[in-house]
Amino acid sequence: MPEPSVSDILEALPFYVMLIDEHHHILQANGAVRAHLGVEPGDIVGGYCPKVIHGLDQPWYACPLEEAVATGQAVEREAFDEKSGRWINSAIYPLGPLTQDGSRIYFHTVNDISARKEAEEQLLASREQLRELSQFLESVREEERAKMARAIHDELGQSLTALKFDLSWLSRRFPQELEQLSERTRSMGELIDGAIQTVNRLSGELRPSILDDLGLVDAIQWQAQDFSKRTDIKTTFTSNFAEISLDQQRSTALFRICQEALTNIVRHARATRVAVGLKKVRHRVVLKISDNGVGIEESQILDPRAFGLVGMRERAGFFGGEVKVSGIPGKGTSVVVSIPLPRREDLDAESIDR
Repeated sequence: MPEPSVSDILEALPFYVMLIDEHHHILQANGAVRAHLGVEPGDIVGGYCPKVIHGLDQPWYACPLEEAVATGQAVEREAFDEKSGRWINSAIYPLGPLTQDGSRIYFHTVNDISARKEAEEQLLASREQLRELSQFLESVREEERAKMARAIHDELGQSLTALKFDLSWLSRRFPQELEQLSERTRSMGELIDGAIQTVNRLSGELRPSILDDLGLVDAIQWQAQDFSKRTDIKTTFTSNFAEISLDQQRSTALFRICQEALTNIVRHARATRVAVGLKKVRHRVVLKISDNGVGIEESQILDPRAFGLVGMRERAGFFGGEVKVSGIPGKGTSVVVSIPLPRREDLDAESIDR
């Protein structure tokens, strides 16, 4: 059985394959071209490619030939062909031989990629829907956290405080000779004090009232100070503005990202110093958390199972923001979050909703 020639292989390909010169003249076309156009080889060889393929008297807007001629390099483009209503991949590859008149010859392929583009658009739409669903679920969680925080603080906290007052009132009325009973009431008072502290800590972790009452800057500063107290890791906070007008969703996202970053430092960094900065840079708010810990590997940054980092990116990404994580083993890690500031009309709409 004879070996197939190059021409046989080109003829068998299901997509357009042509040889053209640098002036867009067709030198050869495979069966896919001829079948689609319904022509014989003699009808198109020597013809002007834009006219034959697109019905144009000048090069098609996305034709890569001009760039390939200018650079001497292969050029590939994806574009929408209005005539056919299809997405195509058009590629040009320079060849060595020249035509008899000295023109350069190029290998030209055209492939229909409409199905792939449609799948990509569906995937992007699905991702956007998932992102919106994730944001909705997160907003629901935040609302539930706020309700639980208020209930714990207002109901349980107030009940414990009232119980403390009643116990104090009783203890003052015990006869002095009942020393054992007085000691027991003091012990009970200490337990109640501990329970009140626990209530305040839990309500603060669920939804710190400072975020709603005083805004993001004070909330992040409080978060840094509280982190330092709880972990004995020296933590500093800096900001280039006293307060910034942010909607509740962005404020919550930045607060939770900072919370996750600080939690990761405790779990993994073995750091002794942490710096938290919050700045306004042009039309964006930038949050940076850096430490002097063991650092982070590139593989850890890209690991899809690093759900903490994935969650940070999802929170920022919903607002068109980004999270950049960098680190040097042995020299610490930095997390930089950048989120666009809300438009004025968004803030006005939120104030109306409230």
